[in-house]
Amino acid sequence: MNKYFLVIDQGTTSSRIVLYNKKFEIFDIVQKEFKQYFPNEGWVEHNAIEIWNDVRGLIFKILKKNKLVSRNIISIGITNQRETTVLWNKKTGKPIYRAIVWQDRRTANLCEKLKRKGADKIIQKITGLELDPYFSATKVKWIIDNIKDAKKYLKNDNLLFGTIDSWLLWNLTEGRSHITDISNASRTMIFDSQKEKWSEKILKIFNIPKKILPTVVENAYNFGSTKLFGDAITIGGMAGDQQSATIGQACFKRGQSKSTYGTGCFLLMNIGKKFKLSRNRLLTTVAFKINGKKMFCYEGSIFVAGSAIQWLRDNLKFIKDSSETDKLYKKANKDENLFFVPALTGLGAPYWNPNARGTFFGITRNTSKEDIIKATLDSLSFQTYELIECMEKDSKTKISEIRVDGGMVKNNSFLQSLANISQIKIIRPSNIETTSLGAAYLSAIQSGHLKNTNQINKLWKKDKIIKAKISKSISNSNIVKWKLIINAVNNFY
Repeated sequence: MNKYFLVIDQGTTSSRIVLYNKKFEIFDIVQKEFKQYFPNEGWVEHNAIEIWNDVRGLIFKILKKNKLVSRNIISIGITNQRETTVLWNKKTGKPIYRAIVWQDRRTANLCEKLKRKGADKIIQKITGLELDPYFSATKVKWIIDNIKDAKKYLKNDNLLFGTIDSWLLWNLTEGRSHITDISNASRTMIFDSQKEKWSEKILKIFNIPKKILPTVVENAYNFGSTKLFGDAITIGGMAGDQQSATIGQACFKRGQSKSTYGTGCFLLMNIGKKFKLSRNRLLTTVAFKINGKKMFCYEGSIFVAGSAIQWLRDNLKFIKDSSETDKLYKKANKDENLFFVPALTGLGAPYWNPNARGTFFGITRNTSKEDIIKATLDSLSFQTYELIECMEKDSKTKISEIRVDGGMVKNNSFLQSLANISQIKIIRPSNIETTSLGAAYLSAIQSGHLKNTNQINKLWKKDKIIKAKISKSISNSNIVKWKLIINAVNNFY
């Protein structure tokens, strides 16, 4: 009987199910996009029931398509969009409000009030995170304070909180497991990443009751089992998408870095076993904890990456498919001095300005859609460069190469832009689906099919190396212009 690892890769715009064989090669993928809700400016929501129904339906679909039964599945791994917040009634199993997405900025004013009281310093010291609407804590508070039945459910002990991993796990196990893993917990802004427990001090700041929170465990763990697809299947691995990609990219040594280009862009650098705060407005977060060994990383978050390409496709109608941007980039006028700051949902690291908005600089009558596409892709390279600069200052380590993944790295023009601007070697792996791969590895460790991370190192393979084709002086000249522009946008808003 052929056996597979089944991975739930639940992202910001779509849910995917990936089957890996025992050699960790992709056997099949099924995917479905779901609706994005924007009820007010800066608000982003998902229907958590729709997400769960899609995930369950996709699992049935991939099993049926490949004539598989539950006995063909060794273990299930879960990886997910992080920080997105769901509160649900544990009696009915229904969310009391839509999921508030990590991109949502509705709690910006609350964050500003707390900063004036000095809460940001307390929060950073305990969690390693910036006080920002990005994280789960202020979203939980908003739902409790603003949704009519929240306090009633709290009083009756019927309210539960989870990020998307916990929500899916609770549904898969039919309410038996209310658990999260340490990487997702470290992104809530209420978890003490050093002591590995929910912080009483921060819970008090946000007035969040501890009883609604899930239990926190390692990344490779027996999270429970699901009987929804036949015989019981163990859920053995779980990690937030960026940490899962770090595992999939085999960044297990201090100094190794990966950058994922999905809906957003996330650059992570392994900084080793010690918790060290950033002095350059990066995040310190848990990379993973496997077999009792915990590693930390610095993370720089760019809120808009692939979603900028979606915007070009869906709103501006410049393209019908994101793959077209590769050829159109090459047709752009190289003499156009066009810059785009893609702050469509605010600016992430190192600015942390939730009120900033997207801005073009240098539009002329000669500007074409090709120029706008080039400026959009280059903006991600410039922002990545700024994160690299901050990481090198914080870690006192020179980054010589970055392993890249995510849907956007299929675009060779973008990768060349990234190499040109950063002047760093860019490595694309043979499997760019490293987020789902990381979760497959975790479930394999839990099930005994892999023993440790050394075995994952041996499985990682590179596909392409991209080096800079322009001089450092030209790159530096463009970076100076970029910094003037992004600082002007940051100061304006």
